[in-house]
Amino acid sequence: MASGSDEPNPEDGKILSPEELDIADDEHVTEIDEGRYVVSSDVRTNDSYGNQVSSDSTPDPDPAPEPDAPEFTDANVHEWLAEQMAKSNSRYGFDVTAKFDGNVDQQQVVSNDIITAFESFMLWYGRQMDGSTSVENVLGILLSESNVPVKHPPESFKRMVQSTGLSPDDSIADLVEAIEARDGAKF
Repeated sequence: MASGSDEPNPEDGKILSPEELDIADDEHVTEIDEGRYVVSSDVRTNDSYGNQVSSDSTPDPDPAPEPDAPEFTDANVHEWLAEQMAKSNSRYGFDVTAKFDGNVDQQQVVSNDIITAFESFMLWYGRQMDGSTSVENVLGILLSESNVPVKHPPESFKRMVQSTGLSPDDSIADLVEAIEARDGAKF
């Protein structure tokens, strides 16, 4: 504030309380990992599964009767979903309905970060597979058992080797043993 004035100074920013900074309970936020979130301005999340539902599709609690309701066909639904995705201000996104052992689940994510969009999809998919196996193991099994060759960037291999604490003087056998001890994997 200016000296001697009770008028707020526009250069003084509002100080936010910790409650105002806490986004975890916001209906537009989905936590994808510890401390990592997907935030959407127009998507409401469903906390029970981490699913997201477009705020445009939220049912009106007291809807007015519509005499000319559109016919719901696969083509109409797909067209509507494509239009909604196209209207999104995000560069990347997906809207998936999937069936896992008889259970149907839906997931929608939009993001300007391609890695966030892909990672969100992979984590969601991995969580659907098997509740007794960690998502990391599920994704590893799916990738290793698929017929799609995966090329690992040299930087990821370097980080894995560095995480073992070994030095250049250690042998490949030492590396394999350290990875097996850390991850429980058997080569």
